[in-house]
Amino acid sequence: MTVNTGPATDAGVDRRARGARPAAPARGDRLPPPPRERRPLLAAFAVLLIVGGAAVAGLLALRADARVPVLVAARDIGAGEEITADALGTTPVASEGTLLVPASQQELVVGQYARRPVSAGQLLDTTMLTRLSTLTDGKVAVGAALAAGRVPASGLQPGDIVQLVRVGDGQGEVVVPDALVSSTVQAGDSAGTSVTTATLIVDEDAGASVAGLAAESRLAVVLVERGTPVTAEEG
Repeated sequence: MTVNTGPATDAGVDRRARGARPAAPARGDRLPPPPRERRPLLAAFAVLLIVGGAAVAGLLALRADARVPVLVAARDIGAGEEITADALGTTPVASEGTLLVPASQQELVVGQYARRPVSAGQLLDTTMLTRLSTLTDGKVAVGAALAAGRVPASGLQPGDIVQLVRVGDGQGEVVVPDALVSSTVQAGDSAGTSVTTATLIVDEDAGASVAGLAAESRLAVVLVERGTPVTAEEG
């Protein structure tokens, strides 16, 4: 007996064909991998960071080399006070072309006198120093802020001899006939008005009254004798 296996064979083939995986493409049909461009860019960026960091480090080193130690007040120094070694400290700054005093000149500064008050932490410059003692026994230094019209139009300078006058009610009274101007600073107040701040050397018994008049804005200055600036006397 002849058995017909044709349809059964075809069905088996169909079932195997439906479950079979598609054939892999030939090796020559694969897409080429994308070019690797990120690594060269990252390498170049890393080189730039290294070079930039080296440049910044070099610049900081150059700036550090340009800083030199200068003198600074280690504590408050009063006007006319003799400067001692314990009143001085040092700090590095870029001081080229300034009047700041190098730390190497500390021995020359010790024994000089403060021409005006110096606050702790303030850098010392040559305009703050004098070899002349303005505060002798029986003398005191008084600070006064003098508005325009209370000082001569030519201004004041260290070494001037002045009269200190109490003003008010259209009258004036001389309270100190021969005060010494130790230092002056010209500035402006919040309203833009010119103000002269002066340190005045007066007799000890007149110090309190002069300070009171200055605080009440009732003090005026009359120039008696134009003094020689301390810098010229020091030679």
